[in-house]
Amino acid sequence: MSQRTVLIVDDNVVNLELYAELLGLTDYRAEMVDEAKAVLPAAIKCKPGLVLLDLTLPNSSGFEVARGLKAAPETRDIPIIALTAMQRDGLVAELQKSGFIGLVSKPCGVDTFLDAVTWAMEGCNLPFRTFA
Repeated sequence: MSQRTVLIVDDNVVNLELYAELLGLTDYRAEMVDEAKAVLPAAIKCKPGLVLLDLTLPNSSGFEVARGLKAAPETRDIPIIALTAMQRDGLVAELQKSGFIGLVSKPCGVDTFLDAVTWAMEGCNLPFRTFA
């Protein structure tokens, strides 16, 4: 895995550009994908140290994408953090079951976003974590 690359998945181009710009403030490099079907091939190709994954994607859900990443031998060890405005009972349990290690609630501040990325990229050997 390229411990310096973060794969960002969001169907909103403005969000993708914002997240990539924020990563530009760090030593991490952004790869961007705006549709679910492109995530697995992109992850295999760029071997990111982290996937930041929106939960609401056209024609799929972030849960399905995460399960696909965890099922593939090439990508199963890549940590995944959900980026979402979704709030509902049982969300954290569902995220954990699908293979996510954390949750960043949208909208979030710059510090919150960068804290989540740093936490995940530096090993995140902690239990599931929520960033808000």
